[in-house]
Amino acid sequence: MTRVIYDFAGSVMLVTGGASGIGRATALACARHGAQVIVADVNPSGLASLSGIERIDARLADVGDPAAVAALVQHIERTHGRIDAAVLAAAIQSRQPLAEIDDAQWRRHMAVNLDGVFYAIRALTPIMQRQRRGAILAFTSGLATLGWPGAAAYATTKAGLVGLIKCAALELRPFGVRANLLSPGLVATPVFLDAATEAEVAMYRNSVGISEPEDVVASILHLISDASASMTGAVIERRLFPVQQGS
Repeated sequence: MTRVIYDFAGSVMLVTGGASGIGRATALACARHGAQVIVADVNPSGLASLSGIERIDARLADVGDPAAVAALVQHIERTHGRIDAAVLAAAIQSRQPLAEIDDAQWRRHMAVNLDGVFYAIRALTPIMQRQRRGAILAFTSGLATLGWPGAAAYATTKAGLVGLIKCAALELRPFGVRANLLSPGLVATPVFLDAATEAEVAMYRNSVGISEPEDVVASILHLISDASASMTGAVIERRLFPVQQGS
C-alpha cells in the first residue's frame, strides 16, 4: 500500500464546521501535518475539546453571519499574515416535508450551508489574490441531484454550491487560487446521523456503506495540497471502495 505524506509546515488553514465530523477530522489531520489551523464553529463544547491541541486555534463563529465571517478572516490575516487553504465544512440538515418547512428553517439552511460559503469566499478572495495562491474546498451532496423526501432545504443549498464554486474557480484562476467541491458520500457525521432515521442508516450500512469522517480526510488533503495544483472548478464525487476481508 502506498503511503502519502503531506507537509503543510508554515501553512495557515481555515476550517469551518471544525468542531465535529469531517471538519474536525480535517483540522486534526492538517495540524498533524504541520499547518496552523483556525477552526470556526458554533458548538462551544466541540470547540472546547480542541483547546490545547498544538497548532489549532478554536474560535466561536457563526458562518451565517457575514460580519462574523469577515472579522474571522481579517483576524487570521492580521495574526498569521496569510491564509493558504480554507475547508468550508459547516453545514446543517433537518428533515421536514416541503409544506412544513417554515421560513426560519429555510433561511437558516441557506445562511449556514450556502451563504456561509459565499461569505467566506468573498472575504478570502482579496487575501488569496494578493498571495497569488490558495485553495478553497466546499462540500456538496448526492442529494443535490438525487433529492430525498424531507431534505429539500439541505439539497437546495448543496446544489447551489455547484454554481458558486464553478464561478469562483473561474474568477480566481488567473491569480493562482483554486476552488473545488467534494461530494464525500455517506459519512457518519452529526449532519447525517441526526437527520436520518434509524431505518435509513441501517439500510445504507447494509448496502453502499457509511464512511467515518477520518476516511474522507485523504481526499481533502489532496485537494488542498500542491498535489492538485492544476485542479480547479472540479466537483469530485467520492465513492466507497470496501476493503475485502483478508485482502
